[in-house]
Amino acid sequence: EEAARKAEFEQTEAETEQAGMDDYTFSLRANLLRWATLTPDLGIEWRINPSWGIVVNGSWTSWTWNDKDRRYALWEVSPEVRYYIGKEKRGYLGAMYKAGQFNYKLSSTGRQGDLMGGGITGGYQLRLNKTLSLDFNLGIGCVHADYEKYEVIDKVRVRRGRESKSWWGPVNASVTLVWQLF
Repeated sequence: EEAARKAEFEQTEAETEQAGMDDYTFSLRANLLRWATLTPDLGIEWRINPSWGIVVNGSWTSWTWNDKDRRYALWEVSPEVRYYIGKEKRGYLGAMYKAGQFNYKLSSTGRQGDLMGGGITGGYQLRLNKTLSLDFNLGIGCVHADYEKYEVIDKVRVRRGRESKSWWGPVNASVTLVWQLF
């Protein structure tokens, strides 16, 4: 009888642990790759059910160097819909959209404008413990930018033209720390 109760307890504990892996509904996210470039990136994920999730990440940074008036500023919002696959629902495929604005002046000519794009994503969430995971993600698609070129003359931005460019290829890469709240 003792062995039967112990086996039943272990089975219930295993089922509870398995359910805990798949049934969370809300988590906070921090893209460690972006943070490494001093670009804070935070997000949330709502796991509608074990197979479907909605992720929204946002980034913002504003750097200025005094040497030749260098500048790096960016804000970006990236919503994504994911479909989780596999027995443990750790791997996923998704669709991502991104929009934002930028201001780069890393040489004599600066560029400031809007960006917009999206693509398909894929990744895997590696469980670290009951509440923490690492999310490895890669997105491939297109980002389009409309921007003005400028030079700084006597601390005044002087417009030097307008351009548009599109980039096809990797549009997102992340190693994200995911903190499961509930």
